Amino acid sequence: MLLILLMAAGALLETVFIMQSYRRRCVRSVIFKTLASACFVLLAMQCIRIRGTSDYAQLVFWGLVCGLLGDALLALRFLWKKTHDVFFIAGTLAFFAGHIFYILAILKLAPDAWQYAIPLALIALGVAGFYSNAKQVKAGKILPLGIIYIGEVLFVAACALSGALQTSSRALFLFFIGGLCFSLSDNMLVVLSFGTNDNPYRNAVLHVLYYMAQVFIAVSILFL
Repeated sequence: MLLILLMAAGALLETVFIMQSYRRRCVRSVIFKTLASACFVLLAMQCIRIRGTSDYAQLVFWGLVCGLLGDALLALRFLWKKTHDVFFIAGTLAFFAGHIFYILAILKLAPDAWQYAIPLALIALGVAGFYSNAKQVKAGKILPLGIIYIGEVLFVAACALSGALQTSSRALFLFFIGGLCFSLSDNMLVVLSFGTNDNPYRNAVLHVLYYMAQVFIAVSILFL
């Protein structure tokens, strides 16, 4: 029951954040976004309480904690234009650290997953580059950081897919779905931040995908 309540609370807070962000970015936006992310962390904690602790669960938990920090930093970038890029970089680095935890978690269940994930991630990165070019993304000096980060996100999803196919792990299959949602969300975020935003619903869609990603990743702990 508590799991459902946490997912519902996260969905509600994420919805309020999306609605608020369409009107005006303000301190309330940061609060709603941070609270929604806190629900993902609490969801992981409850899953650990039910399923029991493990290396995988602990690494996923810390990945979600980094995501909570990243969410707060990315939300803050809209409050002060002069420090927009600073908060964007700081938030990206927090998520980068979180994805390292995710990679380590996946490799705990499927140690050889990285071997097949590398070519998959490179192909996906090429597709992401084509998409960014089509949307006229101009990230300037932080372009190298963006490429490395998106490459890491895609590598996480590829690792989860490779691991799921190798081990038939339900946890890694759920993680792959979450990783796929994460990849789509972050690519859309890059376009929203640095490219041509030709879709008024892009912001809402990317946050819905992000919510789904965090839920799938947290709940994967239950299926170890």
